[in-house]
Amino acid sequence: MYYQLYLDSARRVADLVTPLDSTALDTITPACPGWSVRDVLAHLAGAATSFGTPSFAGVGTDDWAAEHVGSRRDASAADLIAERDACAPKLEQVPDQDRVWLPVIHDALNHEADIRSAIGAPGLPADALAAAFPLLEAVLPKRLGQLGTVTLELDGQPRSFGEGTPLTVRAPLFEFWRGAFGRRSDRQMRSWVVDGDAAAFASTLPVFSPRSDDLLEAA
Repeated sequence: MYYQLYLDSARRVADLVTPLDSTALDTITPACPGWSVRDVLAHLAGAATSFGTPSFAGVGTDDWAAEHVGSRRDASAADLIAERDACAPKLEQVPDQDRVWLPVIHDALNHEADIRSAIGAPGLPADALAAAFPLLEAVLPKRLGQLGTVTLELDGQPRSFGEGTPLTVRAPLFEFWRGAFGRRSDRQMRSWVVDGDAAAFASTLPVFSPRSDDLLEAA
């Protein structure tokens, strides 16, 4: 399932960027302010190349991602799409239960959403996020359970875990997901807390550092 989810995202990204001219490819992505659309594509190609190699051990670090972009400065968008496509089969035999799918799928989908936001394309398909979210949901009790009895009301669907002081978070699933990967500000994440310690939640949820300013995107 996750392999197909990855392939589908790669196809959508290719469809989004192939018609873009050089000016559009140089558009800075609001969610990754240091990167252009082309830089995001270079990172996706580099990440795909690193699958199953020792360099994948650095997944998620700034140096890991920066190397992908820096080493592909002269590659065309078509070259980057082809590199990513050529590397994708390495994932075909990875079981859905393997923990590697959490960084692989959520990196791919977040950067797809980054590109969509930058070029004004419609938001990430809701079914893709719904299919990927269980990977993140599985680690939320460990990540947030330290905050007390946590109730997440995401798109109106409640789920609870942990023990202790109540903490209730109410947000669209897309917003929560983007916040979990550093695409929302501290202020935005605090605003989702309807009961409990908003500051503790906002400092614990993100895998990466949150934005300093608010980011509004189409879901």
